[in-house]
Amino acid sequence: MKKLIYCCVLLFAWLSFSCDEAGRIDQIDDKIPVPKPAEVTEVIGIPGGAVIKVKIPNDDNIKGIVATYERNGEIVNTKISRYLDSLIVVGYADTQPRDVEVSSFNVNEVRSTPVKVTINPLPPAVQTVEFDIEEAFGGVKIHIMNNTTNADLAVCLLADKNVSNINAPEESKRWVEVTTLFTAAEDIYLARRGLESVETLFGVYIRDRWGNKSDMISKVLTPLEESRLDKKKFRYFNPGDDNSYSTNSSYYPIHSLWDDSGVSAIPHFYASDGSNPMPQWLTIDLGVRAKISRIAKMARIDYNIWTGAHPREYEFWGSLAPTGQVVPGNEHGFDDSWFKLGYFEQPRPSGYNPDGSVPPTWTPEDREIFNIGTEFEMDNTLYENAHDELRYLRVVIINTFATWETKAKVGQVQLGEITPFGQILEEYR
Repeated sequence: MKKLIYCCVLLFAWLSFSCDEAGRIDQIDDKIPVPKPAEVTEVIGIPGGAVIKVKIPNDDNIKGIVATYERNGEIVNTKISRYLDSLIVVGYADTQPRDVEVSSFNVNEVRSTPVKVTINPLPPAVQTVEFDIEEAFGGVKIHIMNNTTNADLAVCLLADKNVSNINAPEESKRWVEVTTLFTAAEDIYLARRGLESVETLFGVYIRDRWGNKSDMISKVLTPLEESRLDKKKFRYFNPGDDNSYSTNSSYYPIHSLWDDSGVSAIPHFYASDGSNPMPQWLTIDLGVRAKISRIAKMARIDYNIWTGAHPREYEFWGSLAPTGQVVPGNEHGFDDSWFKLGYFEQPRPSGYNPDGSVPPTWTPEDREIFNIGTEFEMDNTLYENAHDELRYLRVVIINTFATWETKAKVGQVQLGEITPFGQILEEYR
C-alpha cells in the first residue's frame, strides 16, 4: 500500500511539472500575427451561387480562407484550406447580387482584413428545373425535366379533397402532404401509387437542400383504377416461337419471375442460357384478360450492378390469342395478334456517357434504383395499343448491358421479378 501511495504522489508531481512547463494545448499563441489578406482573382457565377477563386499570399501564418455571407437570414461561413484555390458559395433562391467577405485566417482563427466581393448567382435549380404532374393508374406521376446540374431535389406532393379550391388563394387551400420524393436525375418520372380513384386537387413543388422552393403547380386529377395482377395465376406459355430456350433450368427457373420472393438468391431469379439469341423473348399467360398500366421489374440484387447480363433495353408486347406463327415481315417475326405495349431503356439516375456507355462508377441513387427495381409505364400516347386488352404478356430483351457494349448477337439474360399492374377485365382461372 505504501508503494502504491508513493507512486501516486510521484505521478501527481510529474503531471503538475509537465503542465507548468508545456502549457495547455488549447492555449492561444498571442505571438502569431494577423494573416495577410487573400487576393480574389476571379468570381464565376453558378446556379444559386458562385465560385470565388483566390490566391494565397506568401504568409506561413495562413491556415485557410473563409467566405462569410448571408443566406436565408443567417450568416454562413464557408472555409477551405490554404492548399485549395476555390471557395464555393451556394444556396440562393434567386439571381440577386450578393456581397461576400473573403478573409484568410490563422491557427488561432484570427482573420485578416476582409476583401469584399459581389457575386451574381445564376438561376438556381428551383427556378430552372421543369416539372409537371398527371394522373396515372393507381395514383399520379410527376415528371422532372431539365435538371441539368443534377441538383439534389425534394419533390413535394400535396392534396386537397376540395377541388373547388383550385382557384382559391394559397392560404385558403387545405393542403395535406401526400409524400416527398427525392431525386438528382436530369429527367425522370416519379410515381405515387395507392391513391383513391376520386377527383382530387393536387399540388407539387420542388425544394432544394437549403430550403428554397419553386412555384407550385396545382391540378385537379382523378387517379385511374388499378390492381396488381395475381401472380398465382401466371403460367409460362410458349405458343411455338419463344426463343429463350432455357426456361426449364432448376437453378434459375422461369417461374422465378413471378414467385413474389423479393430476393435474388438461387432459385429466385431467372437466367437464360448464354447461347440464346439477342433479342430474346419469353411469354407469360397472365390467367386474366386485362389492360396493363405499368410493369415493375426487379433485377438480380447487388450482382454486377449496371453491367453484365442485366437487361438494358426492353420491349413488352401483348396478345389475346397468339398463334406461334413466324411472320417474316413483322417486327421480330411476331404474328399479327401481337401489339407493342412499349419500348424502354433501363433508366440510370446519374445518366450514361454521351456515347451511351456506362460510367465505371455509380452513385448511391443509382444503386438504390437498381436494387429496388424499376417501373415501366405503358403510355398510349406513344404506343396506341399500350392499353389494349390482353391475356398473354411477352417480355422482349433487346440488349443486356453486356450485349449493348459488345454488339453480340447471343447472350445470357438475368432477371429477378416481373410484376404487372392494370385493370382486370376477366379471370380465366
